[in-house]
Amino acid sequence: MAIPTEHRIVLTCGENRYLEAGDGPALLLLHGMGVATSANSHDLLIPHLATRFRVLAPDLLGFGLGIRQVEAGPTFELILDQLREFMDRLGLAQTHVVGHSFGGWLGGLLAYQSPQRVRRLVMLSSAGLNREPAAGVGAKLQPSRNQLRDLVRGWLHEPDRLSDTALEQVVDGLYAAAAAPGAGSSLDPLLAQMQWPAVRERYMLHRRLPYITVPTLMLWGEHDPLDPYPTWSAQFDALAGDMHRSGKPWAPPGARFGKLPCGHHPQWELPQQTADLSSEFLLDS
Repeated sequence: MAIPTEHRIVLTCGENRYLEAGDGPALLLLHGMGVATSANSHDLLIPHLATRFRVLAPDLLGFGLGIRQVEAGPTFELILDQLREFMDRLGLAQTHVVGHSFGGWLGGLLAYQSPQRVRRLVMLSSAGLNREPAAGVGAKLQPSRNQLRDLVRGWLHEPDRLSDTALEQVVDGLYAAAAAPGAGSSLDPLLAQMQWPAVRERYMLHRRLPYITVPTLMLWGEHDPLDPYPTWSAQFDALAGDMHRSGKPWAPPGARFGKLPCGHHPQWELPQQTADLSSEFLLDS
């Protein structure tokens, strides 16, 4: 399997770190929210995707091992502009986008604002639909490796799916990001946008979804506790997988849907299956 290489690029807001692996159509891989989150949150998924794509996984602005302290940011606006500038600097007029959790939220916003830049979109356990912030999203603790191991196991529906080697790889990435200088307060401006109800509402996906024309796959774990996934999982079979007809029909027109037997982190619990379902959709001509 392809081993990702680390690169650095200086963008308007500062130095951006990203991982790259594979050859083929470009795929922008976006990570989720949290002080310990980074491009390395996809370490288990990248090798499977890299057999079919040129995978580019950036540390989002204010996250990971790139610039953590950003003047007047990070914010939704600055991160989305970071992604567009990142594509411009790499000469990518258009790319597939796969985003997990907060990354799926960003992918939806990017597809709404700049549809010409997104070839196809996979929203993996996407946030931006849950009207209340996820519990613990603003945690600022710098946990020990043992605490991180316990956290990761607690996030998984079936912790035994993760081998000891894979668990340590996940923990290494989380620990490095959480220990980066400035990490403790780096996300404060973004958290303010996400946690203040009136401001959060400005960025929610619901009003934008009917106008997203980019082909989209909404993929989630059937044991994910975040809205709308408990409702979708309960109704999936009765609706033959068409969640446009569900009690919470929160999806772009024409979107496809798929669920996996896991929790909120398919990229850790079932990376091969996640890559296969995503790739099948992205490469469907």
